[in-house]
Amino acid sequence: MPRRAFQGEIPAIAGDPERRAEVRLALERASRLLVIRLRSLGDAILALPLIEALHAWRPELELDLLVESPYVAVFASHPAVHETLSVRPRSGPSAAGWARARACLEIRRRRYPAVLNLHGGSTSAFFALASGARMRIGQEKYRQSWIYHARIPAPARVWNRTDLHTAEDQLTLLRWLDVPLTPSPAGRLYLNPEAGERVRARLQSEGISPGAAAVIHPTSTLRTKQWPEENFAALADRIQELFGLAAIFTSAGHEARVLHDIGRHAARKHRYWSDLGLEELVALIAQCRLFVGNDSGPTHAAAALRTPLVVIWGSSDFRVWHPWEAPFEAVRLDLPCMPCPGYWCAAFDRPHCIENITVDMVVSACGRALGAGP
Repeated sequence: MPRRAFQGEIPAIAGDPERRAEVRLALERASRLLVIRLRSLGDAILALPLIEALHAWRPELELDLLVESPYVAVFASHPAVHETLSVRPRSGPSAAGWARARACLEIRRRRYPAVLNLHGGSTSAFFALASGARMRIGQEKYRQSWIYHARIPAPARVWNRTDLHTAEDQLTLLRWLDVPLTPSPAGRLYLNPEAGERVRARLQSEGISPGAAAVIHPTSTLRTKQWPEENFAALADRIQELFGLAAIFTSAGHEARVLHDIGRHAARKHRYWSDLGLEELVALIAQCRLFVGNDSGPTHAAAALRTPLVVIWGSSDFRVWHPWEAPFEAVRLDLPCMPCPGYWCAAFDRPHCIENITVDMVVSACGRALGAGP
């Protein structure tokens, strides 16, 4: 995908120039900024361009992130981040991080002069309010928008475009403030060295040389975004046969059944790892020769690591969620019903958008990503 040119005059409709100047001055004077980014892995990774842009604008600004504990690894090793604060998710197996009441006390105790909320839900609004910051910033479309001193106009108004990527949505504050965004921030993931060593040792114990593996992450949040298990099995067989790469399938622990089903269909021996933490998964993706996945958080991780990448696309909006500022091969169909919410297929008896993609199509894309095909 071509790199976007972000410069240009802010449209007059994007808000009061005097208010923008007031908010910009407040951020220029702030010594610390708390950024709230709750929820999913993909959203967390796509907040990295904003973190990099804030750091490039004000390198001396101490940037702290408040995130849910499963996603701490996205920010913990990033050189632009001063401190990563974690709160327990409302659901899921993680016991790490503060309880919500403790998180409120901790961020209040730090007395942040400014808070930027990137999430927009009720929980994040509560954290923003609990901070007591004199400058609380959120988008005007957020719930409980009354708590924000600065309400950023709708991103489409600020950018004067409707085809916005999620990373651009999160960059809207700086666009609104007329902060230079050229070149466009890439959003890079940084590795935990100890996790990298653990992964190297595990690969060595499996007899896999550095750069001799393809990581395949076959799960996604919706079935309309998840390629069938038997196709992934056939793909792994072909990758091993044609490119000489060991195939390592990964998933979260609660998704291990998907890996089991793939193993039943595969003709060759592959690895199936559902026990990796996020730090180890990121380290594995960084050390592999090729990554293949659906529209999912690990696919965005591969893009942020600049690993050769093939994404198999289903029902979601490609304009909004495609891998950001990285080379990739996308295998997708162009059906009149796309994109759709994806909770079920309303157009067909099954989701043709993802299930009609053939193994040959994905193998060809893998060859191109590896530089081995047309």
